Amino acid sequence: MKPFLALLVILGLALSAPSAFAQAAGGGVDGGGGGGKMVPDQDEDGPGLTRIFNEGVQMLTEGECKLAEKKFKRVLKKVPRNSETNYLRGVALQCQDKHKQAIRYFKRAKRDDAAYFRAYTELGMSYLILGRPDLANKELTQLDRMAATCGERCPQLLLKSVKKLRLALDRVEGRMVDPDRG
Repeated sequence: MKPFLALLVILGLALSAPSAFAQAAGGGVDGGGGGGKMVPDQDEDGPGLTRIFNEGVQMLTEGECKLAEKKFKRVLKKVPRNSETNYLRGVALQCQDKHKQAIRYFKRAKRDDAAYFRAYTELGMSYLILGRPDLANKELTQLDRMAATCGERCPQLLLKSVKKLRLALDRVEGRMVDPDRG
């Protein structure tokens, strides 16, 4: 797995507890996701969806991206509008260098939870890898608007998302990077 993706997975998963997956519609706390339908404990095909989801998270943290993606795909068949699962499927696809496919899942995560800040960032990162800084800049603009709205009361995860995407855009566009710019 690429180093930046390993860091993304470790940091991203540390910031959102897997229990957020089972939350009811309305989104997670601080942009952590979880928006969408409540997940049942069991499905007719065998193990509970929460367990399958957790197995996917474990596989992703171990760098087993293809297997993790299959777990998230299985969960999304039963609960297609869960922002966290869509986001993680996108990360699993990024990890396999399938950025065009990953974009679809980051967009779905945003659709289901407009405050899922990491989805904007990773969508922008996939756009950058695909050579589309113009589209990545649109994602940064959306994050900047959200940050302007909340002012000093912004969730820390929003501020981190803005900073990460801004730094990546600056590097790609060859601008000088000021570490204090955020």
